[in-house]
Amino acid sequence: MKPRSAQKKGKRAEEETCRRIERMGLGNARRTAGSGNGNRDKGDIIANLPFMIEVKNQKIVHFIDWVAQSKEQALKGHIDPNKWCLLVIDPKGVQEGDRMEIYATIEFDEFLELLKRNKSPKVKEPDKLLTYQLNQLKEIFRRLENDPLSNYEYGRAKKLCSDISKSLEL
Repeated sequence: MKPRSAQKKGKRAEEETCRRIERMGLGNARRTAGSGNGNRDKGDIIANLPFMIEVKNQKIVHFIDWVAQSKEQALKGHIDPNKWCLLVIDPKGVQEGDRMEIYATIEFDEFLELLKRNKSPKVKEPDKLLTYQLNQLKEIFRRLENDPLSNYEYGRAKKLCSDISKSLEL
């Protein structure tokens, strides 16, 4: 493959990576000018993610060398040396857009941390406002048991349920 074609192939992979990050609602993403060569920003993609991102789209996979490069770039970019992400495009797969097969590699402990963070409850302990709202709701339901036709109490309960749902982001 000619050098110009190889550059275009790498650029396509980086642009698709940016599109996917943005489409998932993770903020803006853009290619790094010079792909981390000598500039302040290291890695191939600048995004509001906790990882330095290196993208590889090559016919021959040099996995260990690429991981070492990713770690080095993260360290040089003043990022935690474990906060790197290597994206490898399947060399035998489709090379266009949404059909491009992209695989992410991160440090195993970072992967476990992501799983742990994803598994932890959204609300660990009710805050003061939520506790107050839940107690109010409990009192309203107690009153509704005595007078099930009370439109006023029903309206209050409905509004409180809505407020609680918003605070819990349900």
